[in-house]
Amino acid sequence: MSKLNILFMTFSVVTLGIATYLVSGMIGTIAGSNGKLTVQIVASGSVSIVLLLISAMFTHIASLRISTTHSVISTILVYLVMYAYQLKRIYTDKRLKQSWKNPRKFQERTLQKLLAENKDTEYGKRYDFGSTSSMALFREKHPLTTYEHYAGDIDRMTKGECNVILKRKPPRYGLTSGSTGKGKVIPISKESDVTLFEGIMYSMAVLRKDVFPQRSVLQKGLLFYTEPTPRVTPDGTSLGPVSRMDADKKLFCAMVYSPPLASLNETDPVVATYLDLLFSLKDRNLGYVMGRLTTAVFSALRHLEKDWRKMVYDIEHGTINSELKVSEDARTALEATMVPDKRRADELRHEFEKGFCGIMRRVWPYMHYIVAVDATGYGDILAEGYAKGIPIYSGFYSSTELPIIGYELNQGQLGGSHRYAFLLTSTVYEFIPEEDMFVQEPKTLFIDEIEVGKVYELVGSCVNGLYRFRFGDVIKVVDFLDNCPVIEFQYRSGLVLNVRAEKMDSATLHNVITKVISHWPKVTLVDYACAENCMLDGGGDQNEVNPYYVIFIEVDRDTCDQSIDEVDSAGDQGIDEVDSPRELLDISKQHLGMVDEVLCKTSFTYNSFREKAEIAPPRVYLVKPGSFDKLNEFVMNNTTASHNQFKNPRKLRSPEMVGLMMRNTIECLE
Repeated sequence: MSKLNILFMTFSVVTLGIATYLVSGMIGTIAGSNGKLTVQIVASGSVSIVLLLISAMFTHIASLRISTTHSVISTILVYLVMYAYQLKRIYTDKRLKQSWKNPRKFQERTLQKLLAENKDTEYGKRYDFGSTSSMALFREKHPLTTYEHYAGDIDRMTKGECNVILKRKPPRYGLTSGSTGKGKVIPISKESDVTLFEGIMYSMAVLRKDVFPQRSVLQKGLLFYTEPTPRVTPDGTSLGPVSRMDADKKLFCAMVYSPPLASLNETDPVVATYLDLLFSLKDRNLGYVMGRLTTAVFSALRHLEKDWRKMVYDIEHGTINSELKVSEDARTALEATMVPDKRRADELRHEFEKGFCGIMRRVWPYMHYIVAVDATGYGDILAEGYAKGIPIYSGFYSSTELPIIGYELNQGQLGGSHRYAFLLTSTVYEFIPEEDMFVQEPKTLFIDEIEVGKVYELVGSCVNGLYRFRFGDVIKVVDFLDNCPVIEFQYRSGLVLNVRAEKMDSATLHNVITKVISHWPKVTLVDYACAENCMLDGGGDQNEVNPYYVIFIEVDRDTCDQSIDEVDSAGDQGIDEVDSPRELLDISKQHLGMVDEVLCKTSFTYNSFREKAEIAPPRVYLVKPGSFDKLNEFVMNNTTASHNQFKNPRKLRSPEMVGLMMRNTIECLE
């Protein structure tokens, strides 16, 4: 039992004692007044009831696991807020179930609400929103759109023009990561912000109450967050990733997550990650991780593996590492919260020295889950390594362009796929069959027209002023919940390899790479990326007339099944410390050739082109350790992505990216 548990039990006893005293006095007063109610009696009774309720609350708090970094005030505030959202969830659940029983009806209502709100804008008049009475009519009158359709209007909005697309001036603009091209500026309406925040809170309430009821509401989480570089539009409106937090949200996050407020203001990702980890390591009672993307969680844990000695020293001595580039004000604020804790430092040191397979469960024994979207397949890498035994949960499905798209249904299933049921009250959805995605004017289907087992490109009309918008996500319908489709994310349409119209999607390629590497001896996947040979200098192999894929793979030794002595021995001769990393990797050209074999077995279309010799075998390169760190740094420095929204590139879209990787190759299957 922690000091806070003891303190709240004391509060409970004291409060109960005061209430008992008032009740006994009230009974005496009633007896002396011959049973007549007086103002004094009513007041005493009311105060007694309130004190009894407060005593019950303190008793319940004292029975919960409480993060060691909580204060008395933050404990009470978080307790009240979390249980308030549990009550609000009753209404949200009812509304969701109603919409899932009759999705088309709710979609029609949502469209009418969107059109009515903006019918008097320039855009609304241009497309006659006022006389559009149904989804079918809207589909006839309004074209399918991409960002280029809105670019001119949004540019005018950012310069201060009003009533262009949205009736109300957006409080901020979102900036996409540019994972499938140039970053896009998206108006973020107030309704969108509210939908996103309430969606996050609802999702967390479901997860804690229904899936992991053993997690206390007073266990803090580990939040990985880096403050984006401040940007504004020409008219002074905030511009940045949709994940950027304002001051009020940071205050809230400082209460429910372990990193303090000063850490949440850090713009240097290295410093922010160090501080996030440091303050979380102090708390043995940490309950979960909020990482937004699995790539962010994996990257942070690699930092932990590298810098754990510095962090343990800081915890033992109550310091902030002097090498961190932190402002004096921030350092003062951070060090004020650091108290030397030799016992915790010794515990952490003991666990880190055992190795890093399953490290999260060992340093945080009461951790229940990770919340992070697995956009690039890093969930599997985490589950087999650092996060072994901890389920990964995405919570909800969203994008910069659209607010909450759907809520996850199979919460917390270890190793399970992420399935979502649509939120039908903020966005109107249409679906383009996968086979028609590259048709000039594809036909779309409505939510009551799609089928289980089919794959579709998702199209949305939403509160941010985007209508029939093709934002690039491809989904598969896997089931129905009542009458609402249940979907799984498949891939981004902009990440398709297409050298002979074979349209090799990123999901298929990911499955192929992970399957191949599972058959390689004693290695684990660090990362991979691919490109079309046209991205190579001079178009690639001059002796090859047919196009081909270029695939870069970085691996490391598999230490999860090794003994501690074997891990220590491997650490004495790291891959990056020898002249040729190939000396430590028992990988032959036959192993590299498995990529082509499995591609042929997996994709009928690819195999047919290979049999006809219209696609050449892929060039599969092993790259040096740290190559993808260099690539990620290059992408971060040359795109609009912030650290919080960064997705490791799976398709290399420029000769510069491919050239960087070519300069770091070890071995190639030619």
